[in-house]
Amino acid sequence: MVQFTSPGGRFRASATTLVFLLEWAYGIQPSQHSGGPSWIDTDRYDVVAKAEGNPTDDQMKLMLQTLLTERFQLKLHHEIKELPVYVISVGKTAPKLFPPKEGEAHSLRVSPQMGPDQKVASYHVVATRFSLTQLTDTFARQLGRVIVNKTGLDGDFDFTLDLTPDDSRLSPLDPSLLIDGMREQLGLTLKSQKEPVDFLVIDSAEKVAAGN
Repeated sequence: MVQFTSPGGRFRASATTLVFLLEWAYGIQPSQHSGGPSWIDTDRYDVVAKAEGNPTDDQMKLMLQTLLTERFQLKLHHEIKELPVYVISVGKTAPKLFPPKEGEAHSLRVSPQMGPDQKVASYHVVATRFSLTQLTDTFARQLGRVIVNKTGLDGDFDFTLDLTPDDSRLSPLDPSLLIDGMREQLGLTLKSQKEPVDFLVIDSAEKVAAGN
């Protein structure tokens, strides 16, 4: 999970492309935008900002949208397109999602487990006070599609997930392993289908000179 924000309304991104900043600010995946000059996916920028008070991530995303529009003279518009997505729903058994403990902080820890060849053999995922929206946002980039939440489950949860391939040729983050792991370990199913989703078209953008 990308974490640009920190307590106290601080935002920091280092050597990050405009496209990646846009995806975070608008909560979209690579499959949900098109257009713009070629440099928006190659040129890298450092962004440091400070908001008043202690805003939420959603408030920080709105602030970043404004900042990017002003700095890069962005012109964009939204469309609705029917795209292949994954729909997440509750499986046949009760979801293995647990209420967060009192005083527990929101976090996601992904710990790589090394194999004898010193390559990553598996990942151990521990989430605390984590919503299903945050879960789907986290894994959507790896799966390469938008994940539409149709579980009907609201609120925050604790859960663990182990991603260990049976086949050594597979990556621990292989999409099929994520789908199987979420079904078997969390009781959540992912089904491929087409759904209307928000799509961002970048009409134009201007480069920011160094030091600006």
